[in-house]
Amino acid sequence: MAGEVSEVTRIRRKVLTEIARLTFEDRLVEEVDYIPRRLTENGISNYRCCVYKERAILKERVKLALGVAPDEVDDEEKSLSEIASNVLQGQLGNSDRNIAIIEEACDQCSIDKIVVTNACRNCVAHHCVNSCPRGAITIVNNQAYVIREKCVECGLCVKACPYGAILEVERPCTSACSLDAVVPGEKSTAEIDDNNCIECGSCIEACPFGAISYKSEIVRVVQMLKSGDINTVALVAPSYIGQFGPRVDWEKLCTGLKRLGFHDVIPVALGADKVIEEESREFQAMTDKPMFNSCCPSFVNLIELKFPEYLSQVSTTESPMLKAAYLAKEDGELVQCVFIGPCLAKKSEARNKGQGLIDAVLTFEEIAAMLVAKGINLAKITETGDLSEEHRSPSIPAQAFCEAGGVGSAISGKLNNNDNGIRFHQVDGASECLKVLNQIKAGKIKADFVEGMGCQGGCIGGPGTLVNRRVASGLLKKLIKSRGGEKVGTK
Repeated sequence: MAGEVSEVTRIRRKVLTEIARLTFEDRLVEEVDYIPRRLTENGISNYRCCVYKERAILKERVKLALGVAPDEVDDEEKSLSEIASNVLQGQLGNSDRNIAIIEEACDQCSIDKIVVTNACRNCVAHHCVNSCPRGAITIVNNQAYVIREKCVECGLCVKACPYGAILEVERPCTSACSLDAVVPGEKSTAEIDDNNCIECGSCIEACPFGAISYKSEIVRVVQMLKSGDINTVALVAPSYIGQFGPRVDWEKLCTGLKRLGFHDVIPVALGADKVIEEESREFQAMTDKPMFNSCCPSFVNLIELKFPEYLSQVSTTESPMLKAAYLAKEDGELVQCVFIGPCLAKKSEARNKGQGLIDAVLTFEEIAAMLVAKGINLAKITETGDLSEEHRSPSIPAQAFCEAGGVGSAISGKLNNNDNGIRFHQVDGASECLKVLNQIKAGKIKADFVEGMGCQGGCIGGPGTLVNRRVASGLLKKLIKSRGGEKVGTK
């Protein structure tokens, strides 16, 4: 999902880095209260009515960076130091909500979808008036006027106006969510309807005020690394390619993570290899109904919420993340597993399906903040040390799981699809997934295996990424080519 780095993103990353730095230095409780003031005094511009509101919003951002959802803290007067102390003691930060609204940051964008602009000429034809089936357009003070009580927001007047003087506008967060999970609340601020949210994270990137963000697990992970009582293993998603710069390869990333405090680093692509084996066998045992992949939690969430009749057709094979966790624990040693990837929905998957396997989930953005906080520049690492050959050698199809088409391509290759004519259908992006599932339900699409990815482009387009998905895709193709592989995709 990452494209240009907006000011909203810069602010979020500064807050995450500050929280990571103070936690590593054991100064979190003592100094966390000063973060909002320090950031406004050292580079963060004032975008609100006054610096005090800016700091109030930053305080809410700090809470999320501490791992605390807004609904966890009832006392608005509670200081950040008190909250941080509670988090360190495990008394806060246990809410199931990953994506949250910062109410103070929401600009309460207009919820009126049809808007008449000053470009209206009060022409003689009055196409807008004549096109409205509800009589919701009238002329007031020589200009078209929308009668809100009658308007059903059909958009016919927008199409009818020859001047383009009537606009159809929508809140950015609302338009980004194809599941209608972002709705106006009682105060016209945005609210998230958990009954429709699949945790794809599209709304976070869409809001230009940064009023939607996610709850971080940085503090918990830093505590794990500093404790040292139990070895902590990093499980790195295949989409790591390019996230930390084109010069950062697997060896440099592993070395940097070990310097950060991780005992071992395992590529989740090894788990993807296990998925390819199991899901292929499961697919061969299926009946004449289409089978859906299980590796994307947002796609599975979509099926659970909107198409429960297809749940029995979702692969029962566990995701690559969980398969990699089994690998980390296969020798019986007690270890803590931290998944590092581009996905927010993985945080919920870890809680619901990964209990006892996954101890925390970090986005690439969060782990980058931790590296910056410790002064570790991955690109400048020269000595990488000894790395397990097994940990460096997942298959090419498994490595390509992170791009749209990669899962279907891997299953197709495993089954030698050139010979048996299996119908694969690939779709990415929440809105397209919703559309395709509706078409399958209506019988308009016939498929044997459906690969769905909640993010455009697949995992490389996830909300926790650091680079544009096209850049990541190019670097992935370069890596695959260097290893003698072919292009990704089933289209």
